[in-house]
Amino acid sequence: MTIVDPVAAKTALRVFLRNQRKQLAREHPQADWMIAEVAREPLTALFPDPAGKVAALYHGLGSELSPLLLGDWLRETGWTLALPAVVDADAHRMVFRAWTPGELLVHDKIGLRAPSARHRVLEPDLVIAPLLAFQRDGVRLGQGGGYYDRTLEALRARKPVFVLGVAYSGQQTENLPHEPHDQRLDAILTEKEYIAVKP
Repeated sequence: MTIVDPVAAKTALRVFLRNQRKQLAREHPQADWMIAEVAREPLTALFPDPAGKVAALYHGLGSELSPLLLGDWLRETGWTLALPAVVDADAHRMVFRAWTPGELLVHDKIGLRAPSARHRVLEPDLVIAPLLAFQRDGVRLGQGGGYYDRTLEALRARKPVFVLGVAYSGQQTENLPHEPHDQRLDAILTEKEYIAVKP
């Protein structure tokens, strides 16, 4: 059976991909520090002077590959860190709030762990994004809420933002369904390699 509607195709795929990611997490328990090692050289080349720049991480859920060890290195090299917070679930509106590792997190509008409203809202230069699957050309399949796509579209309309998808290498997929509003990645980081997306 072929599903031609991209929305229906995405929904069907997500069930399979979530199970696949759980298996990859079991097979690669050290992937979080491996991505931190792989990222050092390309991110240093891309951002040789990160002082004053903002890197938006995410707090991994379930089997999502965590970028927090990578965040430790980014902070040591001069980056200011931020985490996403959903501020309007109906409008799928998300912001990035300043965050320092170790600070207490609260639940945002959809129950995800995020910095509280007392933290400054920042506009990142680097967004590290979670995903369910990716293609080497930058196509990303997320969880389906649309928060990253809408937020990245608005950010990119205001300033240059480099979007780095973080995934297990086994999450690479071909022929992912996508729609015109889906935001592409600028690069993908896995436990094995850094994949620069060609323009």
